[in-house]
Amino acid sequence: MKTLISKLSLLTVIALLLNACSGTPPRPDWLSGDTPHYSSSNYLLGRGEAPSLEQAKDRARSDLAKIFEVAINESSEDIRVFKSRSEGGTVQSGGEAQVARTTLTHTDRVLEGVRIAETWQDPETQSFYALAVLPRSQAAAGLRQEIGQLDEATQRFLDQARDAKDPLDKIVAAQRAVQAQVARNGYQKTLKVVDRSGQGVPSTWSTARLRADVEELRGRLRIAVELSPGAPARLATITAGALSAAGYKTVPAKEADYVLATSVNMAEPIFREGWYWVTGQIDVQLRDGGGDRVRGTKRWPIKASAQDPAMARQRAWNQVNGWLKKELGDTLTAFALGEDD
Repeated sequence: MKTLISKLSLLTVIALLLNACSGTPPRPDWLSGDTPHYSSSNYLLGRGEAPSLEQAKDRARSDLAKIFEVAINESSEDIRVFKSRSEGGTVQSGGEAQVARTTLTHTDRVLEGVRIAETWQDPETQSFYALAVLPRSQAAAGLRQEIGQLDEATQRFLDQARDAKDPLDKIVAAQRAVQAQVARNGYQKTLKVVDRSGQGVPSTWSTARLRADVEELRGRLRIAVELSPGAPARLATITAGALSAAGYKTVPAKEADYVLATSVNMAEPIFREGWYWVTGQIDVQLRDGGGDRVRGTKRWPIKASAQDPAMARQRAWNQVNGWLKKELGDTLTAFALGEDD
């Protein structure tokens, strides 16, 4: 009898063990909240679910990257504000694009530190889960290094603006200081996300003040408009308007720091396939007001059409106005950098 009871007890224990082994394992704590191994105070976390393990890993990385989206979007807005002109227009330029690329590139570098720390497959649904982690300290250290380098660059550009004798060189150096701080603002916003304190590294400079300094320097610059012989009066009006929109002052030649020679070569309308076509080009050249030193030249094409010759000419002149208002301000900056056609 005792032997029978012992055998039954043994069988019961074995059955219990088999049931325990065959039961659904507990879900990992990181699926729905914090985990002691990867505390949110020390790590940024991302979670992903998918039918395959690789998809789950990719979604976990993407989930973590979303943490930085707000900082990136705010930085892009700062870049747009930086390029906003006092007349209400917005000019897209290589400098703006470079700042945007720099911000996004650095965020990508921060995300290179992301790794997949845990994976799990639900035995019932067969779905895969992944946990992506990024050490806050590692990401913060890289961001602080970048911020420090941009602060050093800002001070260097401000020193150049202060010491430059040429008015246009002053503007370029001051504008580069703004660009450095705009990029820094992007890293600062990202650092506030990474840094548990949310403080980041406060800047020594006010970006708004630096922008105002650039506009003040532009306002001091005096440019005379010089037209080619026989040029219509509307070209002088268009050029002066474009300079004003970019923040520059137009003055008589004897008072000018620089002379902007502007010419438009526009062909007579040609009738082709029911349309009148007008082609031509705009040429500008900037030279020192007190001498013959040429700072740069630039050319833009003209090509307009209409079913009436007068309308075709008007559309061509609209292109002249559009090109100069859109491009002239950044073209003058490019001249100071030694960039022209």
